[in-house]
Amino acid sequence: MVKVAVIADVHGNYTALQTVLADAKKQQVDEYLVLGDITNRGPAPRECVAALQAVKPLAWVIGNHEQVYQSLLNHSFVNFQNNDKAIMAVVTSAFDRQQLGSQTFRWLAERPLCQTIKIGGMKLQVFHATPQSCRGHLTVPTAPQANFDALLANSTAQIALYGHTHQKLLRQTTDGRYIINPGSVGQSVSSQANLAAAQAAYAILTFENKQLKDCNFKNLDYDPAAETSLAEKRQLPFQRLYTFLLATGTFTFTSANVHKENQAHDYPQLAEQLIEKDLW
Repeated sequence: MVKVAVIADVHGNYTALQTVLADAKKQQVDEYLVLGDITNRGPAPRECVAALQAVKPLAWVIGNHEQVYQSLLNHSFVNFQNNDKAIMAVVTSAFDRQQLGSQTFRWLAERPLCQTIKIGGMKLQVFHATPQSCRGHLTVPTAPQANFDALLANSTAQIALYGHTHQKLLRQTTDGRYIINPGSVGQSVSSQANLAAAQAAYAILTFENKQLKDCNFKNLDYDPAAETSLAEKRQLPFQRLYTFLLATGTFTFTSANVHKENQAHDYPQLAEQLIEKDLW
C-alpha cells in the first residue's frame, strides 16, 4: 500500500501548509505530489518551498504564478501598463523574489509543465491546469465533459491530477479514467458562503494491488489570524485582498478589486520601476 499526499495552490500561506504537512505525517503518507502555485500572493514563499522540498516530492510542476517568474526572467513583460492583473503579478513577484532569493526564484521558474509518473502500478499525469498550459478556465468544476476528456486524450495515464481552480473535484473521463483536483492548501474559495473559509485543502490517494483504493479529500482548520499577522509583519502587497479571502473563502482578486488596490498604492508606478531595474 502506498499513500500519496497531493498538494496544490499553497500561494505562500505557510500557516496552512504547516497544518497540511502535520496532518499528512499523522496519516503516515509515503509520498508527495506538488501541483504548482506554491508561491505568490502570500507572505511566506521561502518557507513554503523549503518545507515541500524537505519531503522530496515525486513530482513538482509549475503553476501560472511561477510561470510569471519565467516571463520576468525572460524579459517578456511588455505593454502591461493597462493590465491591472499584470501589474499585480509584477509587484507580487518582486515581493517573492526578495523572499526567495535568486536561486530558488529561478528554480521555481524552471519546473516542468507536466510530469508522468508511476505509483503502485498505476500511471499518473500531473499538471497545474492542463497538460499544455498552466493557465485558463478549461478545468473549472462546471466545465463541459469534453474539456476533461481532453486532459488525457493523448496519454495512457489512468489518473490526471491538477490544481489551479482552488476547488476540489473528482470526476471521470468518458472512458472511465479519473480526474482529481485536491483543492487549494492556501487559498480555498467557494461561491457558497463559509464552505471554504480558513480551510486548508489537500487530498490523500491510497494505492494498493495496482488500484486506486481511496481518494480522501481533506479540509483542515488553521489560524487565519496568524497568517494575517505574518502578512502585516512582512508588508505583503495586496494584503487586504489576501486576508479577506482567507477569512471568508471569497475570491477577492477580481479585476475590479485589484484595480482599486493598484490605484490606492501606486502599484502601476512601482511595477514600471521594478521592470526597469530588472532585479529578477
